[in-house]
Amino acid sequence: MADVSAECMAEYDGIVSRMFDSEEEGFEFYNKYALEKGFSVRKGYVEWDEANEKIILRKLVCSREGCREEKHMKRKREDRKRKPRNITRVGCKAKFVIARVVKTGRWFVKDFIDEHNHPLAPRDLSCFLRSHRRISDEKKADIIEMESVGIKKHKIMDVLCMQYGGYDHVGCTTGDIYNFCHRYKQETVAAGDAQTVIRHMMARQERDPDYFFKYLVDKAGHLKGLFWSDT
Repeated sequence: MADVSAECMAEYDGIVSRMFDSEEEGFEFYNKYALEKGFSVRKGYVEWDEANEKIILRKLVCSREGCREEKHMKRKREDRKRKPRNITRVGCKAKFVIARVVKTGRWFVKDFIDEHNHPLAPRDLSCFLRSHRRISDEKKADIIEMESVGIKKHKIMDVLCMQYGGYDHVGCTTGDIYNFCHRYKQETVAAGDAQTVIRHMMARQERDPDYFFKYLVDKAGHLKGLFWSDT
């Protein structure tokens, strides 16, 4: 028992004595710690300097910090237009606060509470919690390439699982792949030239006879609207 307490104290001392070169480095440290412990991290309260130009304090919290607003809890069932989301915020007090030293620009740990009021996820499942799910640039390129030749999103996930050795090594979920593909299409339409997009759609139609698309352009030739649907 004494050995466990000594180990916990040593871990605590090692964390509160840490220094970081940037706010982002502090976030990455706490997020990596959260991955090992089994919880997700959310950015919370922030303080700015007097000139309102630089952040001087950042509070990072467990994603289950806080509570759902009372107005959402008391709303009558018949007034709801859709099924309410599961309650995920349970008032957890765990936090990691870092502050910036003005003279050096480095960040130190100002406050650290590591007590959670909810069960923590096992290591093989914590990778699916929100702050730990990321699609790397390499995976993004693979997803775009597979999606462009008509591979379904769930099949793309299967390929990534085989390529990286399992779901827990992919770093994202099938839902994340759907969301990324949707955002990518929107960005392509917003930033790309109309003719480039249209040529891409025509190429897709040549590969897939059931592929359908319609588009609208303004007088200057800019893309105003686009609709497409694959098989």
